[in-house]
Amino acid sequence: MNLIRIFKRSIQNKIFISFLLVLVIPTTAISLTSYFVSVDILKEKVSQSFQENLLYIGNSTMKELSGIEKITELIYINEDIQDAISSDMESEQQNFINLKKVDQVFDNISFYSNYYSYITSLFVLGNNGSKYMYGKDAYFIDTKQFQESAWYKQMKTLKGKVFWIGVHDSESSLSQSKQVFSISREINNTSTSSIGSIYLSLDTSVFTDILTKVSPNTQSQIYIVDQLGKIVFPEQKVAKSLESEGIEVPQQTHSSSFEIKKNGQSFLASTYDIEKYGWRIIQMVPMEMLTKDNKIIFQITTIVFIVSFLFSGILWFYISASIVRPIKQLTLTMKDVKGTNLVVKSNVKSVDEIGLLSVTYNYMIERINSLFNQVIEEEKQKRHAEIKALQGQINPHFLYNTLNTIRWMAIIQKADGIKEVVDALGRLLKNTFKHRSTLITLGEELGMIRDYVYIQQTRYRDKFQVYYEVDEQLLQAECVKFILQPIVENAIFHGIEPQEEPGDIIIKVSAEDSILRIIVEDTGVGMSQLQISKIKNEHIADPDGTIGIGVRNVNNRINMIYGEMYGIQIESEVGVFTKVHIRLPLIIAHEL
Repeated sequence: MNLIRIFKRSIQNKIFISFLLVLVIPTTAISLTSYFVSVDILKEKVSQSFQENLLYIGNSTMKELSGIEKITELIYINEDIQDAISSDMESEQQNFINLKKVDQVFDNISFYSNYYSYITSLFVLGNNGSKYMYGKDAYFIDTKQFQESAWYKQMKTLKGKVFWIGVHDSESSLSQSKQVFSISREINNTSTSSIGSIYLSLDTSVFTDILTKVSPNTQSQIYIVDQLGKIVFPEQKVAKSLESEGIEVPQQTHSSSFEIKKNGQSFLASTYDIEKYGWRIIQMVPMEMLTKDNKIIFQITTIVFIVSFLFSGILWFYISASIVRPIKQLTLTMKDVKGTNLVVKSNVKSVDEIGLLSVTYNYMIERINSLFNQVIEEEKQKRHAEIKALQGQINPHFLYNTLNTIRWMAIIQKADGIKEVVDALGRLLKNTFKHRSTLITLGEELGMIRDYVYIQQTRYRDKFQVYYEVDEQLLQAECVKFILQPIVENAIFHGIEPQEEPGDIIIKVSAEDSILRIIVEDTGVGMSQLQISKIKNEHIADPDGTIGIGVRNVNNRINMIYGEMYGIQIESEVGVFTKVHIRLPLIIAHEL
């Protein structure tokens, strides 16, 4: 939680921690992936090497086993041995001759075979009671014991086929602690009748010598297991299985290599099955030894990563501080702007985005300060105008009362023309102070302009006519007070009066797209573009001093109330016409 709070409170912490995460996560992922991929590749390479080596060792072992089987085959087919174990045993001379023949057969076989030096015992037993033996342990073995064993009875059922007994303790009373592996077979005559049996035991050191020649000089371990699961190689003092050695090998594997456990330690192993004999060769190497170099590389990578991490962290801390420093300065400057303290400016001078932000902020402060002062000044002017307006209300009241006296005098003297003019002027003056608001309805504004037009028509007689084209539904539209009178006044005095012939004034009111449009058009002398420009931008020195002032006053009041998108536009052609377009927002007011 504290880490999250720190991360949220400071942009420098966000940048710093984000950089560390961006650095740590990909680097860690790449390092771990590289390590495990390299281990898998190494396992695959070692597995391929094991398979090649085991194939060679398996073929060599199978060749040696076939050579050992060959010894029993030579004995099995030898006629002298068949005669010796099937002849009558009553003649001692014949027995002696048979013994010499069998010894000669053994000597001949030993001369041609490479395995005779490993034979611990060799027995040829005849059904006639004869017994011929060879080997240093043969004279210390009681043949009656193994003739009564279960394996001997099983061998008899094979009808002359080789029976592999496997690894077992030697039957010799001289060397019972010695491990041998044995094979046996029944000897049949030409009529497939049993005439005897062969029992052959060899020292397991035969495989030690074989594997010394064909095994690579590596730190891997090789085991040869017979069909009963007993360890043939390496030599054991007591017959053992792989399980007794703490090795767990699956019976079937679907890959060329697999991991096994030996006394709790992991090994990478491969197997090769000699299917003909049911034997299995296993080669394995400790995983710790296999990955030793990879672990060293991983440790070095870890150390380099930690050093690089610390160095990069320190470097990035100063980099992030340099990035955040101007932001902090700008933040402190913003905090100093309180109340009316709008003179504080940022001193950040960098040319990057933060520098641009600082320049924009300074411009914003200057603009706010300018607008603030402008609002204060406008408020002062507004209060001054209100006071002046209150003072100015005295004159309309006095003038209105005076006109009312003249009106009664006209009634008494039956001067109806004077009475109507006074009534129109009275209504006009009354409306000037009736509404304190600057906004009235369009209907009220048109009522005042009708009174004003009546007064002027009394003065000018038939000099001009006024026509109204007004949508009755717009009479309740909101309108700025007294905006038509200055426009109509200009149309009379400066448009129609200067020309000799009479003229027309047309007042049109319409609405379109939420815009209230008022057009005051006269058929007077018109204006040039230069005159229009002067009316909109400066006072024009005319005898009355009113041209342009009234129009600008109306435009300024509309701009101040509704904004600069609303106001007055003048369209004119010299000697033809003048049109004044007034643009207001369409607001229907039920009561103003």
